[in-house]
Parts: sequence; C-alpha cells; structure tokens
Amino acid sequence: MLKGLNGKVAVVTGAAGGIGTATCERLASEGCRLVAADIDEGRAGELAERLGNGAVGVGADVSTPEGAAACVGAAVDNFGRLDLFHANAGIEGTAHMVVDLDIAVFDQVFAVNVRGAFLCGQAAVARFIEQGEGGGLLFTSSLASVMGTPSTAIYNASKHAVLGLVRCLARETPPGIRVNALAPGVVDTRMMRSLEVSMGSAAGTDAVSFKQAMEQMVPMKRYAAAEEIAAAAAWILSDEVPYMHGETITVGGGLTP
Repeated sequence: MLKGLNGKVAVVTGAAGGIGTATCERLASEGCRLVAADIDEGRAGELAERLGNGAVGVGADVSTPEGAAACVGAAVDNFGRLDLFHANAGIEGTAHMVVDLDIAVFDQVFAVNVRGAFLCGQAAVARFIEQGEGGGLLFTSSLASVMGTPSTAIYNASKHAVLGLVRCLARETPPGIRVNALAPGVVDTRMMRSLEVSMGSAAGTDAVSFKQAMEQMVPMKRYAAAEEIAAAAAWILSDEVPYMHGETITVGGGLTP
C-alpha cells in the first residue's frame, strides 16, 4: 500500500477513459473514496458502482465552470472534503498538418485539454485553500507536451499549455498543496486506437502498420498498459514523494524527446 492514500477523498476526471478508469481502480484499491467524473454520466455511474466503497459517479463537462465545480462539489457533498484531484480528462482531436487544420477542431481540443485543466485546477486549489489542510493536484499531460511530432500540432500545443499551467500553479499555491503533471507516452487505450487511424492516414499508411511502427519507436517495444500509468499517478498523489512539486513525470518506456 502507498503511504497516505487510505481514506483520502479523490476526484478523477475523464474517469470513463482508459487511464481514468485504471486510476480510479488503483486509488480505490489503496483505500481512497472516489468521485469518478466524466462527460458520459452513465459510464461514470457504472464505474462508481463497480468501485464500491461509496464511490460516486458524476456527469461533468470540465470545459465549463459548472462542470469543474460539480466535480469538487460531489466530493464535498458526499464525503465532506477534497484531498486529491486528478485532472485527467482530455481529447485527441484529429491528426492533420498545420496548414490543413480545422479551427473548429483546435477550439474543441483546447476547450477540454486546456480550459478544462485550468477550470479543474482552479476549483480544486480553491477548495484546498478553503480547507487549509493541503491537497494533491495532478494533471495528465503527455510526452506530446515535451516534443513535437508531425500532424498532431493541436494536441501537442494543448499539452504544452498544461505544463505551463502546472509550473505557474506550483509557484502560486501555499505550502501543503502539491501540483504535478504526469506525461505518458503511447498507452493502449481508445485514444491511441483513434490516433493510429488519423496519424496513420496523415502518414500515408494504415492503422495496423502505424501501430507497429510506433511500437518499434519505443525502446521497450510496446505500448504502456493503462494500469502502469495509473500506478504512477497513485504514487505521485501519495505521501511517498512529499517533496515532489511542480514536476513533470514522464512514463514513456524509454521514448524521450
């Protein structure tokens, strides 16, 4: 068991996705009381029921102030407090070269990945300050936040912005509130299935061939399992690393810029 997680109240956004679900499951196994938040309220509710231990499922659009507030409010209303917040919700958009990008896709990706991260971070930190007992805030970033790749400019730019938010928040929050980012590489999730299709098409190949090429690029020669990313998330949020603050932790199987 990881130090300091048992009994903590944690919110995970994007909970119905691969990394979100795995993180909810890992935190629940560590004794956390969970708010599983997702824009798909039905799937969030199903996950909460499966998690047990009083877990709550919440439908929330984190790109709106009301959605971010609902995530924090669910923790306070059901458990009386908020201790940990994993701002994990994100979308990939579609892969195109910059000259071919649709501004509507840009707006959609930034609404969730940047505006959503900002609003959730704002709401979580405000609650931590009100409680006066510290807290842990973790953002899911990506290796895309520290490198550039062809055809993914919108997604990469959005994740670069998340790192800027983390670095600024870390300088603003009072002692006891820790703010960090987790930057996974390629992970075996629904999002990667989508990117294999669109990035493969942009590269002039099919999804299967693109996946094989991606796996060969990774020194470990495979995608990460969502559970491996969740393990890192739980570790960062735990009291095992209390001096970790303002950091970006990459989990990329050796794939680095």
